[in-house]
Amino acid sequence: MPYNDQYADFPLFSFGYLGVQLFFLLSGFVILMTLEKCNGFFHFIIKRWLRLFPAMLICSCFIYATSSFFFERPNGIINIKDLIPGLTFIEPYYISKLIGTVDSIESAFWSLYVEFKFYVISAFLYFLFGGKKLVYILFFLFCAWFAAYIAQDYTTNKFIYFLYSVATHLSLKYFGWFAAGSAFYFYTKTQDKSWFLFACFICICSSAAVAVEKSSLDVFFAITILCLLFGYSIISSRLQLFLSNRFLVFMGYISYPLYLMHENIMIAFTLKFKNLLPDVFLFLLPLLALAIISLTAFIIARYLERPLKVFIENRFNGIKSLVS
Repeated sequence: MPYNDQYADFPLFSFGYLGVQLFFLLSGFVILMTLEKCNGFFHFIIKRWLRLFPAMLICSCFIYATSSFFFERPNGIINIKDLIPGLTFIEPYYISKLIGTVDSIESAFWSLYVEFKFYVISAFLYFLFGGKKLVYILFFLFCAWFAAYIAQDYTTNKFIYFLYSVATHLSLKYFGWFAAGSAFYFYTKTQDKSWFLFACFICICSSAAVAVEKSSLDVFFAITILCLLFGYSIISSRLQLFLSNRFLVFMGYISYPLYLMHENIMIAFTLKFKNLLPDVFLFLLPLLALAIISLTAFIIARYLERPLKVFIENRFNGIKSLVS
């Protein structure tokens, strides 16, 4: 980047990565709502796959097709087999065990690999135990990861290390956020304040775990404030009104394809613009890049993603009819 570490200590940028925790918090809220509308495990998995796959396919093809033009990409030129992790929502680590070294075309895809694990585990638990027990089990799984994380630093016990390894591969370190989001959902559904307080407690525990990992008290305060802001948005009509303004609703509408594409292309655009524009515009370069990528994301969300989803659904229904 043309800035080096010039803005690294600016709070909005230095803590920007915590937006992923907010994403998982939102996911826990929304997915529980979705689970309640599904008839079973496979019905839920198919619905989520149909939600994620069309935009992933379109964006992956776009990223692959333009990778040689955006040669400044930090991840470099794409090997075609690197498309597999994103399109299957399976981490490159596991695919590499089968077909040799594979990487994600975008590093940001890592959160979707975590997300899909959550889908599978939460759906299995939901249809086995029900929604309320699911929240407690998700929180327990997070606590189990954290206990193993702490213990493996103080022991050479192979069983402890095995538990920590399993918990890490299942991404249980993020399940606290999913649990908190689910608890917030139950509060909105039942208006039972104990669910709200439990959600806040889980958020604080999850924030503390991140702070311990990062060895930073500042991280704890930053992410706790973010979580409490999320909780406040559930009970404050004024904040809900603000969050419903047209700009934020638009950004929400394009957020998925924007997230899929933003990382490498935005950096490449910024570097290209630096060579074309005077240094006086240096700070504005990412905003210009973001505007172009947002327009691309809008085109995908508005004109491409939905038709592809309908096409896949029709093919799927056709195959189902033939089988039956």
